[in-house]
Parts: sequence; structure tokens; C-alpha cells
Amino acid sequence: MIPRNLVLIGGDIVAPDRLIEDGVVELEDGVITGVSDRMSRHINSSLNRINCQDKIIMPGFVDVHTHGGVGLDFADEDPDTARQLSRYYYRHGTTTLLATLHSLPMKLLIPALKRLAAFCRESDGSSNVIGIHTEGPFLNRAQRGANSESYIENPDLDSWENILRAGAGNIRVVTIAPELPDVAPVIKSAIEEKIVVSLGHSSANEKSASEAIEMGATQVTHLFNAMPQLHHRKPGILTEALLSDKIDTQLIADGIHVHPQVLKLVSRLKGPDHIMLITDSIRAAQLGDGEYTVAGNQVRVENGISKLRDNTIAGSTLVFEKAVKLMVEEVGIDLPSVSRMASLTPAHSLGIDHLTGSIETGKAADLVVLDKEFNVWMTIHRGTVRYTTIAERPVAGKTA
Repeated sequence: MIPRNLVLIGGDIVAPDRLIEDGVVELEDGVITGVSDRMSRHINSSLNRINCQDKIIMPGFVDVHTHGGVGLDFADEDPDTARQLSRYYYRHGTTTLLATLHSLPMKLLIPALKRLAAFCRESDGSSNVIGIHTEGPFLNRAQRGANSESYIENPDLDSWENILRAGAGNIRVVTIAPELPDVAPVIKSAIEEKIVVSLGHSSANEKSASEAIEMGATQVTHLFNAMPQLHHRKPGILTEALLSDKIDTQLIADGIHVHPQVLKLVSRLKGPDHIMLITDSIRAAQLGDGEYTVAGNQVRVENGISKLRDNTIAGSTLVFEKAVKLMVEEVGIDLPSVSRMASLTPAHSLGIDHLTGSIETGKAADLVVLDKEFNVWMTIHRGTVRYTTIAERPVAGKTA
């Protein structure tokens, strides 16, 4: 196993506001202890050196909305699923994520929440899964997307309190349609519990959306998807999301859910401090084309695009490094801005940006090292190398 006390030498470091070429990042006891260019820093000879020449060193990705991959879904009953998925996300540079659950009937949702809560509790910070995102069940059936209509419920405070108890303090985000009847008590309760309210799977008009934002909603779930599109005489949830400085917008940057030109437009309107890249990946990710089950529905994946039988797009097969690549190469956003969308902004939205989300002295050593084609070369979580393609073990004072 590669030692924890490391120095990454020679890569391009992506800081929040600039690129540090030929940089040095020192990691000791799980914390970043130094960031500079190589010419201006004396390198600690006791640290284990990793040569990152021709590589890109970024903050580890923060994915607030992902359901699974490699044949697994966070709702699966196998208690080992979360651990296996944790390893899968490390392979794709994600050092912080929320295990996201589609709408489920209560008899399945409550046990799933309990399993994930136990995993978060028992991992004691050693896993990249830091909490839960419940995408439902209080959604608008007309905008259900891949969610099964029979699994969606009208807002009910008793049901919500059952969800809270099962989550045992580990629910970090809940997606809610703000136009539903009796939704206000649920939104208020979630905010009191310090849970981020994300508006989504919704047909909310301007009034319903703005009222929820005033109550304290701070995110919108996968912008443009599962909501009415922009209409010049009917402003609604999409308009409010684009205009409000109180809202951070989740974006699936695969070029399928949202066209690259529209991603560019949103980037100009919202800026990197209010955009969060997500994968919204399903169990089909990294498995290729075929038939799969998502949230009780059969989906077919063709050419990497997952759809229901009525051609509704159902989640994605996206991996996070491909979202970064698309934003840089096809959308034309500079790498520091894309890094904020991929790491710092979602960390800020979760209230953990003082701990992670950027390469700065004193923050957790959560990093991803990419090659110039944006393939993951190494993932470091809390100073421990969780994934690498390096064959040899670095030795103190030498370069791997």
C-alpha cells in the first residue's frame, strides 16, 4: 500500500482561481500541508514522492447525486453494496458523494435508509460516502422521470418523520416538488434538520418555486430535466433556478441530458460558484448497452444513453471524469472554473467546503490526478491512495 505522507511533484495543480504549473502538493497525516510551484518550494525529503509530470492534480470530485454503477444501486438489499460502490467511485476520482435513492415504497425505502445510515456510521470517515440524498418520494408524478409512478407519494409529515428516523442524521439532501399540497411542513422540517432542500421533479410555477426558495431551498435537481422547459410567458422553476443567487443548480454534463451549448449558457448565467456537476448515474454505468432495472422500471441502454420504453431519459451512465472533460473540451470552460463546479461548489452547498473541495493548505488531502486525456491516474482520500494505476510503490526521497 502506498504510504499516507506524500508529495506530488510536477503536475499542473488546479487551484480555485488559477492553474499552478509544475506544482508541488505536500500531504501529511491526511491533510494538505503545502501547495506551491516547484521552483519556490523546498521539498520535504522525508515524504514519499510521486512524479506527476504531464498530469493534472485536482480536488477530489464531489457528487451529490448518483445512484450507482457497475451493476449496483444504493437501494440494493445486499449490505455490501455501499462498500463496493465506494471503491467504484474512487476509480473515477470521486472522494465525496451522497448515496442517492430513487423514490421507493416505504417498505423498501426505510430499510435502504437504515442500511446506508449504518454504512456511513461504521465507515467512520474512511469512505467517500458521507451521507444520503433522497430523490423523493414527494415528487410530481407528471415529472417523475425514471421514478416509478406507484412509488411517488403526496407530502405527509408522518411519512417524512419516518424517513428522518431511518436516516438517523445521515440524510444530507432531499429532492422535493414544491408545488405539491401540504409540502411546506416537510420543507420546513428538512431545513430545521439542516438537510439541503433541492427542488426537482417538479412543474412548479414561479410563485411555488420562489416561496420554497424563501423558505430555504438552496438547490435545484438536474436542471432542465424533469421540469417544464423555459417559456417566455410562463416563468417557472427553471426561470427561478437561473435567476436566483440563492440556488445552486445540479447539471448532468454528459452532453445528452443538456446540450453543450446550453451548458455554456448556464455557465455564463450562474457562474461556477452556483453550478454543481453531477453524474446521476444508474447501475448501468460502466456496463455497456443492455436492459437494466432502475427505480422499479425497465430501461434500455443504447450507445450509453439509458431510456424508458417511452423514450424518457432515465438517469445516466456518466462517470465524473468524463463530465469534467466535456466541460473543458466541448463547453470551453477553463479548468479552475470546472474544478469549482466539480468540487468546491457542491462542497459549499453541503456545508463542508472548509474541509474539502479545493487544494488548499489545511484542508483534507482529497485529490484526483488525471492524465492529459482526463483519465483517472490516482485518487487520494484523506491522504490515503484509494486507487492508482502506478505499478511501483513510491519510496521516501525517491520519485515513482
